[in-house]
Amino acid sequence: MLKDLVKIFLLFSVFLFSFWGCENDYPESIYNPDETFKPNPAINSVLPDVAFAGVDTLDITGTNFSADPSEIEVFFNGEKGEVVSSTTNLVRVIPANIIGDSIKIQLRVAGALAFAEFDSYKLEPIMIEYGLFDQFDDAQGLAVDQDENVYVSLFTSSFGKKLIQKITTDLKRDYFATILVDKTTQMKMGPDGYIYYVYGIQYMLRVLPNGGKDEIFAILPGKAFDLDFDENLNIYSGGGGNAIYKTTQDKQTTIVKQYTDTFIRAVRVYDGFLYVAGTYSGGDASHVIEGVWRNQIIEGADSLGDTELVLDFGSIFVGKQILSIGISEDGNIYLGTNADEGIYVIKNNGSFGALYPGVLGPDIYAFTWGNEDFIYVTRKSLINDNKRILRINMRKRTAPYYGRI
Repeated sequence: MLKDLVKIFLLFSVFLFSFWGCENDYPESIYNPDETFKPNPAINSVLPDVAFAGVDTLDITGTNFSADPSEIEVFFNGEKGEVVSSTTNLVRVIPANIIGDSIKIQLRVAGALAFAEFDSYKLEPIMIEYGLFDQFDDAQGLAVDQDENVYVSLFTSSFGKKLIQKITTDLKRDYFATILVDKTTQMKMGPDGYIYYVYGIQYMLRVLPNGGKDEIFAILPGKAFDLDFDENLNIYSGGGGNAIYKTTQDKQTTIVKQYTDTFIRAVRVYDGFLYVAGTYSGGDASHVIEGVWRNQIIEGADSLGDTELVLDFGSIFVGKQILSIGISEDGNIYLGTNADEGIYVIKNNGSFGALYPGVLGPDIYAFTWGNEDFIYVTRKSLINDNKRILRINMRKRTAPYYGRI
């Protein structure tokens, strides 16, 4: 016992000796008594009261901000927004793409110790999933009638049929018609309640006004992928036939413009012109590979006007495709694509860019504009969870769909 006590005493003595005999190895203090900090920012207001997530620009007013935007960071429930500009009492920021009605906004100024905070801000979605479609619904063409009912072409494992379904405004989803092909590439509402469609073959078909079944409307000179009506209810179509076809209401079809070596994926009539999107595969090295062109519609003529280039899309997005075209009432041209941002816009002032950067994503296959501010979109993807029907708020209305009028 005594030997044990002696051992403990000796060990304790060694410990004390090493403690007293060693220098302090702690790192130098980072505290600087002469350091100065900027005054902490404070938020007084955020306008508008409600905004679209990832899209709108908010005005945050307050005190002790910075005139240098690089010194400002704004977070929405911890997700960073995009600062557009700043002064010492105003920060303009695009919010993060998160949805909620009680989102906390935090504003940081470089050099200040504390964040400014604003509680319970509301951010709404600019787009929603529509009609309760899922990865088992292989949707393609779309159309919208005058009552805002949406018609979707799909082959669905739920029904095991090639069909068109109808989605009413109260989101009730019902069978509308069985069709002859697997699914349409594009559809348009036509006169007297018919839905006209094409499917990359040499036939134009239409679904009867009350649904149930379809019928062949016209035989085309070549394969068609998209179609649209002009104000005289002539139907322009194009696809893999390297040409534009015109079909009258008495079912007579003629070639009205050659598009040599060009696969046409989208057409749209606007303000006396036919707008065309497609891919060129010929040997002319100077030819635009992926583009938007237009031809004037000449009343009474058996051909369209000269082909004019509107946009060289392929030089901006190499290897990507334009899959659909929409045009707003003020003349902006919207392109549904498989490029990263999904929908791009050619504005009537000539500028070009993504519709809602960072919000939509790629693989916008088909879209059609409703009667008000919404477009309805088929998003196709190899990722099952991304295959959906979307409704997107465009905050403006469409140019006329003549077949629906």
